[in-house]
Amino acid sequence: MTVVLALWLSKHFQVARLGATLVALAPTVPGAYLAWAAYRDDRRETAADTDAKVKTLAAVVAATETRQRAQLIGPGARRIDITFHQRTEPANNAAGAAAHGRLTDIVSYYQNLRPARLAITGEPGAGKTLLALDLILGLLTHPGRADTDPVPVRFSLAGWNTDRPLQEWLAHQVHQQFRDHGITLADATTLVDRYRVLPVLDGLDEMDTDATPAGRRRAARALEELNAYQDPTGSAPVVLTCRTTQYEALAGLDLRMREAARIQLDDVSPGQAAAYLTARSTSPDRWRSVIDTFTAAPGGTLARSLATLWRLNLAATAYEERHPDTLAYLREPDHLLTLASPGAVRDHLLARYLPAAAHQHPTRPNRYHPDQTHHWLAALAAHLATTAPASTASSADIVLHQLWPMAGPRRVRTADALLAALLALAVTTLFLPQVPIGFSPRQLLGASVTVLAALVTIWQTSHTRVREPQTFQLQRLRNPTHLRQLARTIAIGLPVGLALGLAASGLAFGLAGGVVVELVIVIGLLFGLLFGLAVGLVVVLSEPLKDAPPTDPRHPVRDDLVVGLALGLMVGLALGLVVGLVVGLALGLAGWLYWFSGAGRRYLVFILCVRGRLPWRLGTFLNWSYEGGLLRISGMAYQFRHRELQDWLTAHPTP
Repeated sequence: MTVVLALWLSKHFQVARLGATLVALAPTVPGAYLAWAAYRDDRRETAADTDAKVKTLAAVVAATETRQRAQLIGPGARRIDITFHQRTEPANNAAGAAAHGRLTDIVSYYQNLRPARLAITGEPGAGKTLLALDLILGLLTHPGRADTDPVPVRFSLAGWNTDRPLQEWLAHQVHQQFRDHGITLADATTLVDRYRVLPVLDGLDEMDTDATPAGRRRAARALEELNAYQDPTGSAPVVLTCRTTQYEALAGLDLRMREAARIQLDDVSPGQAAAYLTARSTSPDRWRSVIDTFTAAPGGTLARSLATLWRLNLAATAYEERHPDTLAYLREPDHLLTLASPGAVRDHLLARYLPAAAHQHPTRPNRYHPDQTHHWLAALAAHLATTAPASTASSADIVLHQLWPMAGPRRVRTADALLAALLALAVTTLFLPQVPIGFSPRQLLGASVTVLAALVTIWQTSHTRVREPQTFQLQRLRNPTHLRQLARTIAIGLPVGLALGLAASGLAFGLAGGVVVELVIVIGLLFGLLFGLAVGLVVVLSEPLKDAPPTDPRHPVRDDLVVGLALGLMVGLALGLVVGLVVGLALGLAGWLYWFSGAGRRYLVFILCVRGRLPWRLGTFLNWSYEGGLLRISGMAYQFRHRELQDWLTAHPTP
């Protein structure tokens, strides 16, 4: 009976407690519903924002790659409808791949693949990049494209440090290329993680040199990453380009892109070559003997030598050059018939390509003499061939703030330290007249601090690595999160600056022979305010350019110097309250330039040390070479238009 009563009481107690709980929670139900509704709306806004970013990305990619394709094709030329054939692998082939295809139907060829993974291989200059560009533009413009389709984005594999995971690297690359169009790093990460970006990876063969041991090749690690790249349906879509020789060498080690269709580009046929040369020339009759030779001997020396898009572009550029005064053609295509071997044709065309491209520059022809251009580009090519570490970096990227070892690492470091010593001496010379000459403990202390700071600066410039360039991210002021971070940083910097200001102003007035307490406090407060503001701007508005470089490879050095000089000016004004305006500005500008503008400063020292081997305005020259078709841009680096041109300049430093 006791047990039954206990169970009855327990049951009713549980019911009562449950009822009380429901009564207590009842007022929170509307709040919970509102919270869930807000979460749902936020998810909808996030999805809408992602769709907007995808549309922005698609528009920018279409415009950029259209210009790139026009540069590759050349003026006045129509596209050659190059053909390709499938190369089946022993296993892991994508389904739906046809045995043959051509440039004009590359979009439908790719869309039939399951999974959508394609490896494009071919000989040097065969048109791998051009085919990839046509695929990108075709996917962006074909009538059946849906808003949910991923945006094909081309990435240069040469700069991928494979210690960084593929998706993380892709996100940073998307941010690098499109940050000026509002794509933040968070946006890029979202787009990559949700597979709204189709990676088109160009240049697997440019990741290593021939001397790199197989076990240390970045290309091998890249293929492993690509094979592990998965989406919810299985192997994620990706497009890859690589030279045939390098891809087959990796395949011989059982390293290839799995679940992919591999295609190989065919040689340009004599008929296609004839059509191309006719389209490029304003006087097609000049090419009649060359075209007749193609037709009569399709397997002959000349036909084999001009069987790629790159070689045809070389020939058209070299033989369309005219005299600047008379407009007469400088050479006739008939000379090609006298060359005995493909190697002779190659060397002949490369030797004449550079001066012809300089004279035919679309905006500023003959700004630089062809011989100078040859010497300067050959020096850069030799530097890439001899100093680029094969295991961790590309031998193709020309990055301005990374060129300083070209002048001799020890020489540049020594010159950098010497310049620091000269600046320290100049600042000390300005500072000494501000204090009475003597040997009191306070004066000796002040002199010791100055000397110690100079010695530390000299050591720092000569022994530490050059930090990555920095830039002002002014758009952060529109972000509430960054505004709160700025306020917190200023709040921390104010008391530190106040303490430094009080100590420095007290020391300065003490060295001058007296201490005015009220003036010390006022100057300390002003110094603290300016110092706190400077620290806040440094932390919040500046960041390394390795995470957000601009699209112009010249800007990293420029932005780094602007950051150093602008913040040095602010610090100099603060110090001017204590030690005088002239001395304060000298201390601020010199100190900030050496402590916070490493990349830009080292570049300036490098230009001084490399005098005679490269032009003073190196960035302007490289941009001129890019506009003239001698170089191309990949991220924050310049690259030679074609690896064959880079190798030829390395072997022929003299025009």
